[in-house]
Amino acid sequence: MQDNNVAAAVVESSTPLQIIRTYADVATVKDNTIQLNETDGAEFLNSSVEFAGTGNVLFIEDGAKLRNTRLRFLGNNAVIHIRKSPRFIRLVASVFEDSVLYLGPGASFTSEARFLPTERKHVIIGADAMFSSRVTFRTADPHLIYAVGSHRRVNPSASIWVGDHVWLGEDTLLLKGARVGSGSILAARALITKPIPSNSTAAGVPGRIVGTGVFWTRPSVHAYTQAQTDRSGFEAKDDFIYSRDGFVLEIDKLEAELEQASDGPGRAAWCHRLDELTAKNRFFIA
Repeated sequence: MQDNNVAAAVVESSTPLQIIRTYADVATVKDNTIQLNETDGAEFLNSSVEFAGTGNVLFIEDGAKLRNTRLRFLGNNAVIHIRKSPRFIRLVASVFEDSVLYLGPGASFTSEARFLPTERKHVIIGADAMFSSRVTFRTADPHLIYAVGSHRRVNPSASIWVGDHVWLGEDTLLLKGARVGSGSILAARALITKPIPSNSTAAGVPGRIVGTGVFWTRPSVHAYTQAQTDRSGFEAKDDFIYSRDGFVLEIDKLEAELEQASDGPGRAAWCHRLDELTAKNRFFIA
């Protein structure tokens, strides 16, 4: 995920770089707001947080287990908000000015997922996400593109939203404007740029819908015995089937509320409000 633009942002920042490598380092960081506590069950192993700006907010829920994680604030008034999981959290993220990275509770990672929220756009991930290897998110193209006839920009940046209980396959790439409904599956090497309905499977480059009316569960079949395979032929529960009801959130409205925040603490407060919106069908997409 490192590119020339990211490296340049570190070099050009006028604010001295502040780095957290242990829980004890938190107290040394100035002009940024941090919750990163050494609580029961928490881990912060082979991980770091870098601040090349001020007014940023880092929220790591008590009990979160961070491993091989590198978080970087490359600007001011950005937010990284990470909920805890019984599993290890593994992220590499560079978050730029006024942008938000929100990771809901219960996520799992096969290897480090990579996030690049930039140009005041955001990456919002719901609960119980399952990340396979080398999943990447980018809210912007690295450079500007213009139409020859009008000289107007044709590649505006856009936020990425992923609902609850989404399986992100190996080498999946989610680009600006991607929206994924709860319960969906993104196949290996899928390139996602548009909305994916809930309980669907998307595959290919660019990603397209290849299956609908499906749901998935977490048990891995790799070491299954014959008896386990036989029992897996039917799943009676409908916990991961999503539908429209009165609790579906309007993503455009939510993002408009986030855009009204003028600083890091205001964006952090928005993240905490999203924590409280826990209805099953909140991220249903038709």
